[in-house]
Amino acid sequence: MIVIVDRGASTSVASAIAAILRGDRRCPVTAPSDLTELLEGAAAEELTHLLCVCLSKATEPDGWPAGVIGGLVRAARAEDARELVRQHEIAAVLVALSEAGVRPILLKGAPLAYSLYPTPASRPRIDCDVMIRHEDIPAVRVVMASRGYVAPLGCEGELLVRQFAMARRDMLGIDHQFDFHWKISSQALFTDLLTHAELARAAIPIEALGQCALAAGPVHALLLACVHPVIHHRNNERLIWTYDVHLLASRLSGDDFDQFAGLAAEKKVAAIVAHRLSLSHLRFGTSVPERVTARLAEAAAEPSRSYLRPGRRWHHELLSNVNALPSWRDRSRLLREVLFPDRRYMLEAYGVKSRALGLIVVPALYLHRGTWGLLKVLLGRK
Repeated sequence: MIVIVDRGASTSVASAIAAILRGDRRCPVTAPSDLTELLEGAAAEELTHLLCVCLSKATEPDGWPAGVIGGLVRAARAEDARELVRQHEIAAVLVALSEAGVRPILLKGAPLAYSLYPTPASRPRIDCDVMIRHEDIPAVRVVMASRGYVAPLGCEGELLVRQFAMARRDMLGIDHQFDFHWKISSQALFTDLLTHAELARAAIPIEALGQCALAAGPVHALLLACVHPVIHHRNNERLIWTYDVHLLASRLSGDDFDQFAGLAAEKKVAAIVAHRLSLSHLRFGTSVPERVTARLAEAAAEPSRSYLRPGRRWHHELLSNVNALPSWRDRSRLLREVLFPDRRYMLEAYGVKSRALGLIVVPALYLHRGTWGLLKVLLGRK
């Protein structure tokens, strides 16, 4: 973790940024080198824009150099301009999908950016996550291809990824990417945590993204925000994900919180949810009703609790995924998709363009990939 030193006391950059997000506009450092470290830490967390918004009313007595605030404002304005283009594109894509009979449900970053954050650009994100029905996959691919989107190179597999990406770069040089999920997670234990049908029944409109924009409702959105870092990122902490939890939890009514606690227990992710709410309280003072905390604590032992263990790596995720599958047929299929991805992917990944040469070298490519992958696991690099 990046650390800054302020008059002899060690303070984490994450804690300093969290204090600013809570409303403390005072500059937490005095030395120029420490200020540089703080700004670099904010950039690494992709929180520069949000930091600018929070410091928009900061004054000289707050200790922020005018040049720093000016730099933040200039960067934020540029990102605001790019976000206007992304906003138009998201809305247009949703209309095109709707006209093709697809009912997409927005997940995670994009709908939060347009419903909870002070400005959409202040919620950083690389892509726009969308939940679709499995049977709509062909229609989605056709719609996206008609708009100039292509599938980035990546491993595919019905059990391995349970989603696909489509991306394009527009004439302004701005990248647009959509991730279409037909399951919430590629981890078998969580694949049916929330289905498209469940999300659709409680979906809410996001007016800023057009008349076809629907997103996960507040209870479902909070559940996803709590489990997302655990089931996709090995329980990694990023301030922006914790801030998502804080903003969502702060909007829930008492009845919503009761429904949320019941849903977490029903879906057997109460321990994960309790962990993320606790972290949000630690960072941002998130208020959670005591009865909700007690109900989450009462949940029986859950298999999902293992995902909270520190130090999880790639092979832990794979073993958990294999063990959670219902049949040996599915387990063997998943292992096959991991060890022997599609031949087209292998040739493109290794830059082999000759079809004739590809037929000859494919076995060697699989051997190299497997050997190198095992070496990275043994060295702790994967």
